[in-house]
Amino acid sequence: MCGICGLWQRDGVIDQVALTRMNDVQAHRGPDDSGAYLSADGRLGLGFRRLAIIDLSPTGHQPMRNEDGKLWIVFNGEIYNYPALRKELVRAGHEFRSTSDTEVVLHGYEEWGERILDRLRGMFAFALWDDERRTLLLARDRLGIKPLLYYWDGKRFAFASEIKSLLALPAANTDLDHSALWDYFTYLYIPTPKTAYKYIRKLPPACYLKIESDFVSEGKLAPPIKEYWDVTQWGTSPLSRSDAAEAVRAKLRDAVQSHLIADVPVGVFLSGGLDSTAVTAMAAGAQPDPLMSFSIGFDVEEHSELAFAQLAADTFGARHFTRTVSQPDFDSALARMVSLYDEPFADNSGLPTLAVSQLAASRVKVVLAGDGGDETMAGYFRYRRWLEIAGEDFGSPALRHWLFERFALGALAPIAGWPKVMGLVYSGQLHVRGKEGADRYGALVCPVQSFQKPHLLPDLAREFRDYDDYWHFRRYWRDDLDPISRMQYVDLKTYLPDDILTKVDRASMAASLEVRVPFLDHEWVELAASLPSEFRLDKSIMREALVGMVPAEILNRPKKGFSSPVLDWQKPQLRNGARLAGSALWAARVFDTWQTLCGSPT
Repeated sequence: MCGICGLWQRDGVIDQVALTRMNDVQAHRGPDDSGAYLSADGRLGLGFRRLAIIDLSPTGHQPMRNEDGKLWIVFNGEIYNYPALRKELVRAGHEFRSTSDTEVVLHGYEEWGERILDRLRGMFAFALWDDERRTLLLARDRLGIKPLLYYWDGKRFAFASEIKSLLALPAANTDLDHSALWDYFTYLYIPTPKTAYKYIRKLPPACYLKIESDFVSEGKLAPPIKEYWDVTQWGTSPLSRSDAAEAVRAKLRDAVQSHLIADVPVGVFLSGGLDSTAVTAMAAGAQPDPLMSFSIGFDVEEHSELAFAQLAADTFGARHFTRTVSQPDFDSALARMVSLYDEPFADNSGLPTLAVSQLAASRVKVVLAGDGGDETMAGYFRYRRWLEIAGEDFGSPALRHWLFERFALGALAPIAGWPKVMGLVYSGQLHVRGKEGADRYGALVCPVQSFQKPHLLPDLAREFRDYDDYWHFRRYWRDDLDPISRMQYVDLKTYLPDDILTKVDRASMAASLEVRVPFLDHEWVELAASLPSEFRLDKSIMREALVGMVPAEILNRPKKGFSSPVLDWQKPQLRNGARLAGSALWAARVFDTWQTLCGSPT
């Protein structure tokens, strides 16, 4: 787990001081070592910060080259099947100087070119420079576990693990992308490929970008991006229910144990929920020393799950460590949390994720986490709610939409009565019933509705009057899939990488901690997707697979997300005459804090 960056100059040599600055601002991602490479003509440079996990010796130093120095790589992540790939490459005649997984990727590219991506099992973001062909390859793992962003202004191409590294470029164009800021108040994150800045973009998951020197020299507008993987086999498995349960149990065990490969101790995040407990169950006993587990609680009882986490830890003999977070912790952490993400990001569970990462980092360098279980095993309540609403629908879509506009936003929505009206809207799901397809899903899952956004961003309301707020969902909305698979596919492509995995990466790396997510092992994802949707819904097949392994109190308890009592700690606030509550208020506060930190007006 590391931080990577690089700079390619169209005219003349790169600014080496700028490259050093880009590398240094990511020092938290890799405090163990740093390195840089400069091409012979001085036009390209690579930077690296190392968190040493596999091959702790100097031979794991990066940037890393091949035998003749024609290929150079900077790599962030872990490849869990690298021992098998290494054996295959040795048989093909390759010679290794280290025991690192990075060198396997380097030699794998020599042997298979871009097809190496199909062979990698793990999480990764890397940049590989071919000095002989003058090409630069950037690639990101299948599910988007590790980040990779790039900057292109027609003269300089740069990439990094975090936006702050790209903002360290001298005279970087930091014009804001107003459409991204408008999107933020829909999703509470900025969707891929956008960032808050026009000239900085995110490389999508399961994609690679390969550019050649003529691209940089000609100043083309956008680099070509290709997708190398997707989830395609939904509901195609012929397995019976009992066989499916056995396959789920076996594949989860395989995924977890493959994720334990390391030259340092590995712990677990343990919330007391089903997913983290399942990971703990599969990891317990697989290491010579007792497993270390880490949990966060809150001073608001309804948000604290410490009792369930302790039960799981006791069941599996883990050394358990806890911390309780209170309102003073929140007040001091907000500005830091906003600065971690470099752009507006309003998932309030980022605060406890940062706290539990700091707790774990005091004892280990690597943890396993249960993220991805809800997306791969249809665990979110909204999946079932979608089916319930579909069964309750009345009238035509046009009629339902007219009733919503007329009833909720017209006669009953003067500003003075806003809170009461919003209670009626949300309790009756009126904002959802008036829509279909991706629009309905957006209305169901997005905390801030389209009709609220003009109150939050009045200066942009006119510019985006006819804007498609749910374009991000619409890109992946597949009418050929059953409803459950359709929503899962959208979440795997949008909410998972842009919210959940972004939150975990930035919070954990701020503490110099590597987080691994076995539920996002691509072999597990493919197996889960192949099962009938009724097996997946509410994680029913996974619960069957874990009977006798996970305590019944945890196995049968209702889902509870990793939330924090941020809204309990907030005070009512008026903004532009409209009373905003819940997520809208939190989004506004995060946005205001971000503006203060970056000094950028809307």
